[in-house]
Amino acid sequence: MAPKVTVPLDFGIENLHCEFHGNVVLKLQGGEDMKANSLILSYHSSVFVHLFLELQQSVLEMEDFVGEAVKSFLGALYSGEILLEKHLFRDVNKLCHVFKVEWLAGRCGDYFTSLVGGVSPSSDYQTLLFLFEEARFCSRVMKCNKFLDLVLEKICSLENRAEIFVEPYMRNYSELETSQLDLMLQITRSNPVFLLKIMKKNLESEGGVFNAASRYLLENVDLCKCI
Repeated sequence: MAPKVTVPLDFGIENLHCEFHGNVVLKLQGGEDMKANSLILSYHSSVFVHLFLELQQSVLEMEDFVGEAVKSFLGALYSGEILLEKHLFRDVNKLCHVFKVEWLAGRCGDYFTSLVGGVSPSSDYQTLLFLFEEARFCSRVMKCNKFLDLVLEKICSLENRAEIFVEPYMRNYSELETSQLDLMLQITRSNPVFLLKIMKKNLESEGGVFNAASRYLLENVDLCKCI
């Protein structure tokens, strides 16, 4: 196993993709290769130890991740620092979980929490949609619900949540999955009249056709709270 080292630590970003130090190759999207040092990577994760020491792998296929996200991830392992960006968050966070880099997963969690903390009644739909979908992705793909719980709590705290999020999200709700409808039911649980108004508008636009999504919502909404 790799010698005990406390990470994060600055190993020198200049040593990443270095001909002298790079003894493993990471294959990125678009045919690009990056060289890294197996020992440095192994300091951060037992997954890397298993891949390099036990399985003797020297080439890792990383095409499932956005190349820029892989570079940001590797840069963090070498420098001990990362500047997270919204468009790379999903893949960087997924990389942390796939390779079990706990300290960096914590940084991702702090970043996401700060974004949620910045939400207010004046936040726009795209801001809320980004947080909601990233949280859903973490729950669905990585089986981690903490982000989703955080986002739902924040959205439910907004008095104007129906106008700024629920209504635009459900504009074409017949196309939503059941899991998405369940979350809308959860967000509007305290005042399901929101949902009924949206369903009424949908029925009018669809010529009165009662689709499967409408039936599911009606079966699961708490009508007693509408009285």
